[in-house]
Amino acid sequence: MKRSDYAGWREVFSFSLRQEMKQKSFRGLLIVMCVLILGFVPVSTWLGQRGEEQEKATQVTLLTVYDETGLGIDYSHALEGDRYREMQIAQISGEGFAEHVKALEESEGSTEMIAHITYEEAGYFNLTFVKAASAALKDKDCDRLTGDFESFFQDARISAVDVSPEQLAFINQPVETRIEHTTAEGEIAPEEEGESISMSEYYILLAGIVVVMLIVNMGGGQIAFSIVTEKSSRVVEYLMINVRPMALIVGKILAALTTVVIQFAAYGVCYLLSNLISSLLFGSGAALLGSTQDGAQQASGIAAMFSSVNPGTILLAAVMILAGVFFYSIVAGLAGASVSKMEEMAEGLKLYQMLLMVGSYIGIFLCVFQIVGNVSQVAVNICCIIPLSAPFVMPANLLLGKLSLPVALASLAVVLLSTAALFSFTAKVYESMIFYNGNVLKLKDILQIAKNRKLAGGSVSRRGEEEKHHE
Repeated sequence: MKRSDYAGWREVFSFSLRQEMKQKSFRGLLIVMCVLILGFVPVSTWLGQRGEEQEKATQVTLLTVYDETGLGIDYSHALEGDRYREMQIAQISGEGFAEHVKALEESEGSTEMIAHITYEEAGYFNLTFVKAASAALKDKDCDRLTGDFESFFQDARISAVDVSPEQLAFINQPVETRIEHTTAEGEIAPEEEGESISMSEYYILLAGIVVVMLIVNMGGGQIAFSIVTEKSSRVVEYLMINVRPMALIVGKILAALTTVVIQFAAYGVCYLLSNLISSLLFGSGAALLGSTQDGAQQASGIAAMFSSVNPGTILLAAVMILAGVFFYSIVAGLAGASVSKMEEMAEGLKLYQMLLMVGSYIGIFLCVFQIVGNVSQVAVNICCIIPLSAPFVMPANLLLGKLSLPVALASLAVVLLSTAALFSFTAKVYESMIFYNGNVLKLKDILQIAKNRKLAGGSVSRRGEEEKHHE
């Protein structure tokens, strides 16, 4: 490829970017998404605070506790806080539970609940909660109360038998069981199993695949649509007067990539503004995670998952996503050049869509196997090196610390080399395809064009050498 083959790509880039930004569909989608993101956090915070206000005070006015365990637990302070401020707790150590239940059923509209605690011969504690069938109590309210009471009982029974927190932590240590196999020599050969991931890590990996797929699909789809539109309207023939075909596809890829970056940058800014608006309306602690204990725990958990993140890993992940966009954009450009009419666009993009689905599905299946624990690190490394799946799999796994730095660098190198090879292949066939008008070109037709171009290039080189020899 000569340097002159790319002359004019800046003009194509500028022209394509302006045309894309002028489209009503682009501006409409950008405005709608920005408005939705701006209102997402404030509305979510408002709904959350409204729900908390509605559930702040329980509807249960009296909780009667029948404790037949003999532990001597004082339940007068079992449920405290604003939620249970108006509720009374009555503790009865003797019998009478059955009679009380019968009397409760006879009363209509009662807001009383009964808790019956026993120790069964099978060796476990049994907590039974009863409310009247005609009670004006919501199931969600009762479930919240029973959960809070059970948490108190779990702590109280440990204190009743005088077990220290250190002893309790030791007793509650998980027990790991595994089956080992012996080799022919009689030695133990442990079965190698992959390390499973948490549900939070699973969601992060899945979200990473979805985000990258959106970015790749938006960029590739814009390029293919632009090329097919220009071919069908014969605009490409006028463009080819001043620029070479490779300058055309390079300019379009960069323009599509720029529009995608603009879109996601706008979404990110709107999300930050949404958090700021939420803080101004509902207080500084009213962001999406909030300043509650649960929010702090979630933030701490997320920070722990991304503990291995540093500027180098972020840069590697970003470069991999860009490389993936370039890789699939070239495929989309070839797919668009193989189509001459807008009505044939869906058929022409089948190969592009199939490759995109294969790459993303590899990432999704890998996530499923990772959470089950039936995948080894070798399989993860292989999926991160395959060019089709690497852009979807590598970034999130790297940021979560599931991928070593050498493997990440090797993955990026393979994708860059594959993109360069695909770009070289495109340079051989794109000029012939961009002027093609007829039925949709199949993969075998594209390969045949590349073969013919290679043979033609070899013939030209031989003629040039022969002419120099004669001179």
